[in-house]
Amino acid sequence: MKLTHKAFRRAWQAAIALLALAIVLGSLLPMPVSVGVAGLDKLEHFVAYFTLMLLCSGIARPGQLWQYALACAALGIAVELLQAAITETRSAEWGDVLANALGVLAAWAIARGDRAGWARRVESLLSRRNGP
Repeated sequence: MKLTHKAFRRAWQAAIALLALAIVLGSLLPMPVSVGVAGLDKLEHFVAYFTLMLLCSGIARPGQLWQYALACAALGIAVELLQAAITETRSAEWGDVLANALGVLAAWAIARGDRAGWARRVESLLSRRNGP
């Protein structure tokens, strides 16, 4: 069975939505017991938003990469605002916003130019492997 571009695109979009949901839930649910490693929280923020932006860059055309970057950064800001507004166990921190934004910028730097839209190339490879 050969998968169509539409089927692949839905799969990529679902992966992005699931990751965004995991980030939101992980940021708003009560925090697990901390192991006390300094800076680990900021690294987690960086990696989460780096991964989200890198996934988004797979379905983005080069000209729209900035829109995905803006959306990912806006999600990071919104989550921090929600932490302050609706949780009692979490607190909004500018350092978290910065770590989120740096993750987005790092992924954007990797994906810019002709590397945006990399998911199409992956789809093409997968389609060839599965045969006609």
